[in-house]
Amino acid sequence: MNRLHAHSHRLLVIVGASGAGKDSVLKGWLASLPRGLAPHHARRTITRDAGDASEDHEAIDEAGFHAALEAGAFAFSWQAHGLHYGVRWRELEPLAQGRWVVMNGSRGHLPELRAAAPQAHVIEVVAPDDLRRARIGQRGREAAPQLQDRLVRSVPEPAPDLRIANDGDLSHAIAQFDRWWQQLTAPMPSP
Repeated sequence: MNRLHAHSHRLLVIVGASGAGKDSVLKGWLASLPRGLAPHHARRTITRDAGDASEDHEAIDEAGFHAALEAGAFAFSWQAHGLHYGVRWRELEPLAQGRWVVMNGSRGHLPELRAAAPQAHVIEVVAPDDLRRARIGQRGREAAPQLQDRLVRSVPEPAPDLRIANDGDLSHAIAQFDRWWQQLTAPMPSP
């Protein structure tokens, strides 16, 4: 049996198209929670420059990524937008300790993730294409062809447990996430 099966009900996976604002919603939501009650935020390993401040990640080159992959260091790994992404096993250790873990995932990788962690909760952040285009452009990471590739990327429907519209005030998206979280973690009433 996969070692995530027994604990996957405490795994939250945030997905969404580029520019939907996943990182903003996730960071805002985590910051809004009382200290000590927030899930562990699993840090991703990415073949992206260390100087990119858009996400706290472990920067790695392709050779290092493939060596870590071959060594079995990643619980999850995928490729998107010309980059390799991974979540190391150590980032998921809090699950076995009874804690919740939240990670930024990939819509295209969800079938593999769900096979390994069948009870994981998927949260999809969505925004209109024009807003996504503006957000991606503001990041300044991609040239025009790569920006367009991010906008038109086609992936299977994620069938999320929660879909958050992040097309207005960020606080509304964070509040929607928090309401769902409070219901998910509320103690079950006694019979």
